[in-house]
Amino acid sequence: MNQENCRIFSRARQAIWSACKALDLGSGDTVLVPAYHHGSEVEALVQAGLTVKYYEINDALEPDEVTLLPLLDENVKALYLIHYLGFPQDGAFWRKWCDDRNLLLIEDAAQAFLTTKDDTPVGAFGHMAVFCLYKTYGIPDGGAVVSIKPPQPPQLRAESGYWRMVKRHLNWIATRRGEVGFFHALVKPAIAWWKRTNDRPHAEFDMGNPDTPPSVMSSKLLPKLLCQETARKRRNNYEFLLEHLAGMVPRQFAYLPEGACPFAFPLEVQDAQQFLARLRRRGILGLLFWINPHPSLPVEDFPRSRFLRERVLALPVHQELTERDMLRIVRAVRECSASLPTQFAAVV
Repeated sequence: MNQENCRIFSRARQAIWSACKALDLGSGDTVLVPAYHHGSEVEALVQAGLTVKYYEINDALEPDEVTLLPLLDENVKALYLIHYLGFPQDGAFWRKWCDDRNLLLIEDAAQAFLTTKDDTPVGAFGHMAVFCLYKTYGIPDGGAVVSIKPPQPPQLRAESGYWRMVKRHLNWIATRRGEVGFFHALVKPAIAWWKRTNDRPHAEFDMGNPDTPPSVMSSKLLPKLLCQETARKRRNNYEFLLEHLAGMVPRQFAYLPEGACPFAFPLEVQDAQQFLARLRRRGILGLLFWINPHPSLPVEDFPRSRFLRERVLALPVHQELTERDMLRIVRAVRECSASLPTQFAAVV
């Protein structure tokens, strides 16, 4: 983050929009994007004026050259590559693939800050690489972009970040106090219902003002939190859960590659939403991983991505967790799986 071509915004989606503008990507240009995505990154590309063409990932969650080639035409200017859950893709291969076709490589390392492959940080091969700092450290916000043509730094006045930090602490307390966790389990669905009834089903994709800098609190906390031990602790926690819950892990994540700094621990279950609700009642806060794609995605055309959205949920492995916390997670998952049918079918 000390590099001259790095810029930090409040959100990674704002960094994507700004970097696209700096790279002269816009109206008339097309970017190839995986069908398995969050949605906010797609919205940033659309807001930047780009046309999105979706590609299906292969069984290893990688782009498939056979699938990509028919999508190429004179308007395609970039390939969007996502490092899922902190597991590194082969950035070197895809950079050469893009160079051979005069394309830009955009590396989405939002979930892979601190991940390396062959001792090289992910994002190092992209013409543009994006990182979501608050997904690794518990800060209010922070999205970094490293680009061969960096955008101008954000110019708006930074917010304090206090309210976002309060919400994060409430989530933390909910995992340690049963009564707070129970209240949290009731309130969160109510908030989601309110958003749906107010015609904002895709509010989670809102970009906000792309000229927004990180909050004051994030800027102060991040230098103090950065630590070489972070990746090691996350790996240890992931491997602990893998040892105890391996039978419930999607096979793409059943082995932790060297250098990965995992964002979360995935489980594959038949009814992920109900499973998460039962976990919350036991004080374990997971998330339904990317359940809502961008509205422009023709979901039925991409069965593998649809399967992953409907079946995969994520459990915490962050560096603040203790061995006692990990045992609580294992116990809660086993209790839930004993009373809720699960299905560990192969991805189609």
